[in-house]
Amino acid sequence: MSTPSMFADRPLRLFYWNADPRVLDADLMQLEKLLKRLGDVKLTSIKSLDLIPQDGCDLLIIAAHSIPKKEFPKWLMGLRSRIHGNGKIWVPALILADVGFDILADILTEVTAENWYFDILMPLHVESLPIRVANLLRIHDHLHELDRYELAIVEVSTRVKELESELMKLRNSSQSP
Repeated sequence: MSTPSMFADRPLRLFYWNADPRVLDADLMQLEKLLKRLGDVKLTSIKSLDLIPQDGCDLLIIAAHSIPKKEFPKWLMGLRSRIHGNGKIWVPALILADVGFDILADILTEVTAENWYFDILMPLHVESLPIRVANLLRIHDHLHELDRYELAIVEVSTRVKELESELMKLRNSSQSP
């Protein structure tokens, strides 16, 4: 079943950031090659997270496979704080990283407490890139949909209160002698 999407009227905006531009290896080259094959998306390579525009992007793809495993949890939490959405819906991220189960299990509690969607893509599984991108984009779209619902509920609630107030005024004026 297909659902309406915020992406129906504009191209997908994917931003790609290499966390360590000094590293150029086969994993990075494979990722960049596959990113170019994703189809009808606007892929922008950035040199710094500070270069993400105010209107944001739909997905941030990060090459972080050169981050040492032991440093990865600290790096990830630092990344989280850098891309915080300032009250807006956070940009989801797909992070190419070579970390094992133990490292990820150690940060489970921390990342579960966060309001941020991201996925870790092991270099050996880079072929699953299109589906992982699609999943994160759909999650991002659903969050925006929930935000639209919340705004609609607030508008309806405000209008109901206004109508109740008007009704009360009418009742009071009809009961006056």
